[in-house]
Amino acid sequence: MAGRAGGERHDFPHAPQGPGRTTPQLRPQETVRRGTEPVTARSDLELRRLLSRVFLVLFVGGTAAFAVLAALTDPGPAPNQGTYAFFAALCAGFAGLAALDLLVIRRRLAAGQGRDRADARGAAGSASRTRGRPGADRRE
Repeated sequence: MAGRAGGERHDFPHAPQGPGRTTPQLRPQETVRRGTEPVTARSDLELRRLLSRVFLVLFVGGTAAFAVLAALTDPGPAPNQGTYAFFAALCAGFAGLAALDLLVIRRRLAAGQGRDRADARGAAGSASRTRGRPGADRRE
């Protein structure tokens, strides 16, 4: 602070000095949203469920087909047993991901996180889904 008269400071935020001067209160700034997605955006769980079901069937079929090819192919030049076994394992992994996604979707729909279409079915639709499940009445 050399060269300033009387200890005057010019940094921000500055600390006012002297009688009757107070430190300014800084207000917390709200986070600025930079995207165009709505605040209450929800994924279309019905479409996601349809896609997961379709790809689960495709990947299970691919797993079976590549496993059969791996069993019938002799070792040798490519494509060989290792190639088909690799693709069978890859399809099995993707089938597992599709099955996991179906479980997540099922849990979210049961929790009422579906779109307005699902909510428009009314209480009768949700009552029929929860009827007969143990512990369904304890969620309230």
